[in-house]
Amino acid sequence: MVVMKRLLCYLLFISVQLNAGQASATIYADGDLAPLGMPDGEINTADFLIAKRIVIDELPATDLELSHGDIYPPGSPDGVINVQDLLLLQQLVLDGTSNRFVENLDLFDDGPATITTTVGTASSTTTLVAGGYTGPGASVISNTNFTDPEDAGNTVWQIGISGGTANVFLGTADLSADPVLDSGFDLSGGGNGYLVFDIKVNSITAGTNLTVKIDSGYPQLGQYTLTASDYTIDDWQRVSIDFDTLLANPGPGSGLSLSNVVNVFVIEVTNGDASFYLDNIFITRDCPEATECNATINTKPEYTLVWSDEFDGTVLNTDNWVKETGYGGNFGWGNDEWQLYTGSTSNVSVSGGNLVINARCANPPSCGKRDGTITSARINTLNKFSFKYGKIEARLKPPVGKGAWPAFWMLGSNFPTVGWPRSGEIDVMEIHNLYSNEYTTHFTMHYCNDYVSDPCVYDSGWQYVSDYLSLSESLGDDYHVFSAEWDENGITGKIDGTTYYYLPIDPGNMEEFLEEFFMIFNIAIGGTLGGAPDASTVWPQTMLVDYVRVYQEDGGNGSYTVGSGPVSPELGLYSESHTETQLDYLRIVNSADWGGNYTGTDLSSNAVSAYDGSNVMAASFVDYGKFYGGFIYDFNVATDVSAYQSLKFALDSSQMAAYANMEIKPEDSDSGSETGVLLSNYTPAMSGNWAVYEIPLTDFAGFDPASMTLLGFWNPRNSSDQLTFGTLYFDDIHFSGGI
Repeated sequence: MVVMKRLLCYLLFISVQLNAGQASATIYADGDLAPLGMPDGEINTADFLIAKRIVIDELPATDLELSHGDIYPPGSPDGVINVQDLLLLQQLVLDGTSNRFVENLDLFDDGPATITTTVGTASSTTTLVAGGYTGPGASVISNTNFTDPEDAGNTVWQIGISGGTANVFLGTADLSADPVLDSGFDLSGGGNGYLVFDIKVNSITAGTNLTVKIDSGYPQLGQYTLTASDYTIDDWQRVSIDFDTLLANPGPGSGLSLSNVVNVFVIEVTNGDASFYLDNIFITRDCPEATECNATINTKPEYTLVWSDEFDGTVLNTDNWVKETGYGGNFGWGNDEWQLYTGSTSNVSVSGGNLVINARCANPPSCGKRDGTITSARINTLNKFSFKYGKIEARLKPPVGKGAWPAFWMLGSNFPTVGWPRSGEIDVMEIHNLYSNEYTTHFTMHYCNDYVSDPCVYDSGWQYVSDYLSLSESLGDDYHVFSAEWDENGITGKIDGTTYYYLPIDPGNMEEFLEEFFMIFNIAIGGTLGGAPDASTVWPQTMLVDYVRVYQEDGGNGSYTVGSGPVSPELGLYSESHTETQLDYLRIVNSADWGGNYTGTDLSSNAVSAYDGSNVMAASFVDYGKFYGGFIYDFNVATDVSAYQSLKFALDSSQMAAYANMEIKPEDSDSGSETGVLLSNYTPAMSGNWAVYEIPLTDFAGFDPASMTLLGFWNPRNSSDQLTFGTLYFDDIHFSGGI
């Protein structure tokens, strides 16, 4: 039976090879055996003849032939190629129904599957995570590297649960920390899907349930409870559960979403004790076309640069940075640090394309604690720049000498009012010379555990979660890119693109990380993590920062603030949505000034409810016997809108439905070559009666966005290209996607 069980390896390819986000495991025509060793994606007589030779023992069945030729029973192959497979293949060839495709997605085969992903030029490799839930009183054994006692060459998943309810799972928890992948698999494509696995139950108490689940994050799941007929004590059995069954049996939430599968295999023990092994866990789907079979891996969003300092000048940009000075109180900034922070150019400067921070000792090696002999610098962006969510990265070369404690980190922007640790803290880079060494960088998050202490002070309610990565070379030998990626779900820490930290955000307990933060660079000396400098310390200790950049997710819910006012990547023309814009009545010009069918603009119409705010613009198109007309937004002077990506506006056509061929046309200071676009070429997003259009600026041929002068809304026409008349309502006209 062990040998037979090894033949059940229906899934052969341990790694899932991805291209441009496609998680296409091996896809092939079911029953495709020919040419021998090189299946060609077609099923014909040649495939039947190879299957026949295997059945009569004239040809051995390799793993490759088994994976293609073991087609019976359909959806749940039994590990051999026999007469039943041969007959089914013959039927497929004869009746022409063989053009089906199968996709196999490996989850566990001699351990959790490794997934390699390539999206564009970015590549990522990660391994599925084995985890679990243990209820009160339960004990769990979960060993994904267990040697099958009956087969020394085979690794299986050993599970034993007793004393209460518990489960184990294979999930994508670490995909949130992956440089390319997001939260999970998208298995929502066409085709019939099955979760397949081998199970050997060693022991199980009467009345115990083994429930198999796939979930999209608890409690969004689908489940199936194994019956006694699904397994045999002390023998390997294959179980196949179709997606329809899982979808039809939801958990306590709204049910499984195949578009985002987080835990792709879960097995739970309830009402007793059970001991069992698992192996060959995979997803299989059969589809009429290979493209329909393709699974996808959800990938991270694209980012847009919203703020940076490249340090290309000769002085520190005070629009971006504040210099903190002093000893930081009697206990050295709360850490028993030794240095005096100054604003002197000897301690902080900009030169050679770098921010330069120098920690200096006046009389080495006689460097004392808070006696003025050690000076350094600490700069921050408080009230200059802060942000919530996105990606922050700095390319820098840190100091690594004895006693040096360099850091690139962030505090919540409410720090001046709520204090620490209530503000939260995100340490993107720290080198702790006291507790580690020059090869090791640390990523740490500090917050208040409201489950323990509220109000939070520096006591038992203060929490931190830290991790580190040690390199083979000294961090001080070269520049490295230290970064953090942050959204409402969690924070990821990286060095040079390698992920080594991820912490999910509990919104009820870690609300600190749902607000804006500002950034800090500094070199501390001594203190609780720096350790004392000694005669080996080389002065100055220098940190070079090539750049610091902040990106935000396109279409995400992040925010950022420059100076005292919020910045939104929007430029309003007629809008009440954005603080830097206004309802610009004076620049709305009707076309009667040039002739045409007159357009009146009623800027306070009560005929329809506003899309945003309280005002709406009513444009009345009246038949005066002319052949064109519309209205224009006049910028008054040539205006650079090249930083923005699209024109957006909301339109209510409840009083004039036939407008699809209205032309939208921007003009620049060299008017004459611009080409407008027709609304009929765009599908709006609907919000009640409001149709919200978004038109990329690149769609306007011949238009130079660096010198925009006019924006026209011209000639509402019906499908017969005839002018139509009535009233159109406009709101929230703005440019979007800018920096």
